Amino acid sequence: MPKNSCAIVHSDSAEGIQRLNQEAAKAMTYGNRMGLAISREHAITWLTSNAAKALGIDKVTGTLEAGKMGDVVIWNGDPFSVYALAEQVFIDGTLAYDRANPPTKPASDFLLGQYETAVKGSAQ
Repeated sequence: MPKNSCAIVHSDSAEGIQRLNQEAAKAMTYGNRMGLAISREHAITWLTSNAAKALGIDKVTGTLEAGKMGDVVIWNGDPFSVYALAEQVFIDGTLAYDRANPPTKPASDFLLGQYETAVKGSAQ
């Protein structure tokens, strides 16, 4: 793969955004089947540094470096696998999710405000 290529995997979908790693894996697999030599290291940049570059914020985020902002997911396996589970998630340097400690599991922010709307709508 050319070093200057700048592919990005993104989603406007509440479902798709949760599986960007799998979308990158599909693109990497299809590219490799077509004869493109796409490494896993290159594919992860589609989710991290390339997106930050496109937004013009790569000086402060997009790669794991001292002084940069970043959230980190620790997987129990290959992050490009549909079978991999997030073991821990760190947001702004704080443990936000730990599979071994279920009470830290946050509610999805995609559903905020939707419960009241659904309840009120069904009562009318």
